Amino acid sequence: MTTTFVTRHDGSIVWAQSERFLPEGCVIVATFDPETVQPGDLVIGTLPAQIAARICERGGRYQHLTLDLPENLRGQELTAADMRACNARLEEFHIQRSAVRPSGNEQIVHIVLASGENLPNLIPVLTPGLKAGQVFILASTAMRVNAEKLEHGLRAASLPESHIHLRNGCPDHNLADIIIWAQQCAADIAAEYPLARLILNLTGGNKLMTIGFLQAFRPCAEIIYCDTEHGRIDYFHPIGRNKEKLPVNLLGLAPYLAVQGFKARPDSPDVSGITARQQLTQALVDQAPRMGQLIGNLNTAAFSYREGKPDRARLDMPSHANDRRLIDLMVDRGMLKRSNHHLAITNEAAANYLGGGWLEEWCWLIGKELEQGEPGKRLHANRWGINLKIDPWNQPDIPGRNQYPLNELDAVFIHRNRMLLIECKSGVQISERGESQGILNKLETLGKHVAGRLDTKWLLTARRIDRNTQAVQRAKEYKIRIFEPNELVDLKSAILGWMTK
Repeated sequence: MTTTFVTRHDGSIVWAQSERFLPEGCVIVATFDPETVQPGDLVIGTLPAQIAARICERGGRYQHLTLDLPENLRGQELTAADMRACNARLEEFHIQRSAVRPSGNEQIVHIVLASGENLPNLIPVLTPGLKAGQVFILASTAMRVNAEKLEHGLRAASLPESHIHLRNGCPDHNLADIIIWAQQCAADIAAEYPLARLILNLTGGNKLMTIGFLQAFRPCAEIIYCDTEHGRIDYFHPIGRNKEKLPVNLLGLAPYLAVQGFKARPDSPDVSGITARQQLTQALVDQAPRMGQLIGNLNTAAFSYREGKPDRARLDMPSHANDRRLIDLMVDRGMLKRSNHHLAITNEAAANYLGGGWLEEWCWLIGKELEQGEPGKRLHANRWGINLKIDPWNQPDIPGRNQYPLNELDAVFIHRNRMLLIECKSGVQISERGESQGILNKLETLGKHVAGRLDTKWLLTARRIDRNTQAVQRAKEYKIRIFEPNELVDLKSAILGWMTK
């Protein structure tokens, strides 16, 4: 490390030597090129701000020779004694350059560091006022796959493929290597887009990468951090810039899934059928707290039908009047038929509905109501769905084949750039030790991989459960909220509460 004293005045040299500010080997020069600075070098002088800033950008230190100079001494050659009388001192500054670029309708270029959480990289790209025209994804070897997922998400959000630039090979250790690589990227991008507004998103990457890229991009870019938990974008640079509030509905279902590494199949629910069954669905929800036995019998019959045993897909006529009224509705809808004092399931669609599909349809009916909600409490049509089939983004489409073991979302809602996942179970599985573990593990895994860090997970069950069971305790560990039969009727209020929380 070298110490350089930049001055043309003999008096300042004598003063600095007498104050022991100049170590052995110090270089004294009248002019100075900041491009010669190496990390750790110390430069002393009275230099213009842009030169001092460049010293700091290159990893050097800058100490400014400061004087309390009266008017009568301005422009005069000062002796060491004069300098002491003027309270001469060295003050160390770290100067950050902030590029001033044209405002208005200029092109905006985002630079992002690929990481395990892609949503904070995607959201600012879509934010009004910061919306990107070009995006550079910088990825280390370890983050190459996540970078490709982010690229997939950007395309799903309608950014043209030609506007997305992926650069692999970013160092993720050794600060000096990171700085060199980042400086080259900054120089290349600034040269390619000299009039653009450059925005570096530092939400991704590790701590060393944050330090290195912050230093490299200060001269040419604004630097942001996306705080998804509090719904805002903070500025690292320039310091003092007002926070940006994230819009409520930036992400649709397709780009959200895409950036997490998934794609949805183009299947759509039977809207006319769901609407036709609305009365029956509402009745099942209303009666769920007291009709555990009937639900159990329906589940058993539905399971037998789906297993290819239609002769066993039967149940006895219930004795309770309310249950018989429900049965009448099912018969009227062609789901059950009366035969020899028994009730038989008529077809596969009926088996799917009676075996638990009505819970999913309850979620759909609520979603349609919320589409008509007031601003701030309204779901957009492309931000929710039921019975959604998903596959990994890089898996080829193979009709009729489920290669991904966790390939179905019973119900999903997106609001405020967060995802709510709902699993629907009408049977007793949640009370059965082996079954409940699998259900909860599935929902936990879906939350982690599909929804991301700010996931919310709910489990709807049409059967009463023992609150002291291991399943309930495990649900608490996974932060899964369980809705029992008596809570189903209030599901809309619960979703509204999640939306406005």
